[in-house]
Amino acid sequence: MTRFYIVILLSLLIGSVSAQGYYNSNAWKRHRHEVRFELGASNFLGEVGGRDRVGSDFVWDLELSKTNFAAGFNYLYYLSRTVGFRYNLYYGKVGGDDALTAEVFRHNRNIKFQSTIIESGIGIEWQLVKEKPGNIYNLKSPTGKKLGLNSFNLGVYFTAGVAGFYYNPKAPDQNGNMVALRPLKTEGQGLEGGAKPYGLFSVAIPVGFGLRKSINRKTGIKLELTHRFTFTDYIDDASTVYYDPAILNNQIGPTSAYLSNPGLDTFGGSSTRPGLQRGDPTDRDGYMFITAGIYIKLDSKKSAYGRHRVRRVKASF
Repeated sequence: MTRFYIVILLSLLIGSVSAQGYYNSNAWKRHRHEVRFELGASNFLGEVGGRDRVGSDFVWDLELSKTNFAAGFNYLYYLSRTVGFRYNLYYGKVGGDDALTAEVFRHNRNIKFQSTIIESGIGIEWQLVKEKPGNIYNLKSPTGKKLGLNSFNLGVYFTAGVAGFYYNPKAPDQNGNMVALRPLKTEGQGLEGGAKPYGLFSVAIPVGFGLRKSINRKTGIKLELTHRFTFTDYIDDASTVYYDPAILNNQIGPTSAYLSNPGLDTFGGSSTRPGLQRGDPTDRDGYMFITAGIYIKLDSKKSAYGRHRVRRVKASF
């Protein structure tokens, strides 16, 4: 009798593995298209704002109080069971404020900004651990506990790509009205002895990872964190050195002169004179999104694989 139960148990396990293998090899081709809708938060890493110390690289300089809104849309086309091509569209807001840091020189600089980010890009998604929808992956013991190492059926993925994005830094003027900073040439962009002009479009390299949890065979939820390494240092309008405010006042106007150096004069102007450091052109700006959303798998057009129906298998012991 014991041998009989062992044979039955082995048969059920082999059948389950076979069904899983069949599903893994064929079923993904029936749902090669996937769309996702996301909401979440954004944050900025650059010269302006940051932690209570001299500027540090990457997330060590993140100011959580300046977290803003973000939203996104993804389209994923599966090239194989675990690798897909992605198209991304994101909207977010970023900002920074030197008044929030206790580091004396940054606090004295007193620059603040905010900007909308509109990003469009392509990339790949590599699912390191595939989430497991369907009853064949939710076998339970007589006590009701799920069997298997991945009882939560979570998927883990890595993503990377390239994107283009629009930004437009703004700051409050003397009257508190938000004004665009690029036309004000706060570092003398395009003027004699000033910095080079910058555009409002740049390129970013998004890199990140995420978690996936299926609800059923066609829908599920996801959580994703991605950081953008950019090719601009002007998302916050601060990059090089202070420019002469008298020249800016004469050629651009008083608002330009004011926003080029709104310092608190903590050191009697000795740290904000023309030619002294205002930003760090060797350290380009970055931003990140953390989003949660829902994904929906779409049926592919009927193909040779469409004739095969993958049945859901339910087993119990």
